Amino acid sequence: MTRFRRIAFASVAVLLSGIAYFAAPTVAAYTEKFTAAPVTAAATVKVVTKTGHGSGVHIGTGFVLTAAHVARDVKSVQLVTKDGQSRQADVLWINNEYDIALLRTSPATLPAAHLDCGRMDVGAVIEAMGNPLVVDFVSAYGKIAGDPRTQGPWKSVYVTDITTVKGMSGGPVFSSSGDVVGITVGLLSDATGLIPIGVRFGFVVPSSDVCALLGRVS
Repeated sequence: MTRFRRIAFASVAVLLSGIAYFAAPTVAAYTEKFTAAPVTAAATVKVVTKTGHGSGVHIGTGFVLTAAHVARDVKSVQLVTKDGQSRQADVLWINNEYDIALLRTSPATLPAAHLDCGRMDVGAVIEAMGNPLVVDFVSAYGKIAGDPRTQGPWKSVYVTDITTVKGMSGGPVFSSSGDVVGITVGLLSDATGLIPIGVRFGFVVPSSDVCALLGRVS
């Protein structure tokens, strides 16, 4: 074998080993990719009132969860589904301590997501879906950043590292298996109510606390 060929073969070997090395993180990252069930998007709704809007999620038989501050001071709201259909929902009750409200609407043609009554571990991968500002039905991905705690006006919330924007309030947070594991209720802000530049943290009521409010254990 000539010197030129030895150099050529050595170069190819280095190139292939380099490809294998740099491909490894891609494979590792792919295993962490979010794989929630498709029903998550269809079960999410936009909650519209005369003064604004928020988000919500249908958990079955016409029951829709949202944030208390979204449905406060009203007896009914309009729900808009991802396919653009609109329907009315009655406000059954509001719990200001947890910032959770329960609505009731017709379940016809409205997919339902499963409400998981367990607790999530810090570091668990999650998806928050909602209707931030003027953008409807989008998802933000991240992780549980802190155990449940009393924070601001909320009795019990997870801290997440998900980008959280006004309009997402009341929207569902899904686990990687597509179960509802929390309800978005707020975002980190300073004493003036302004959002610090670069801050992404949000607050989510754990589904275990929501289940307790509903009198459910599973």
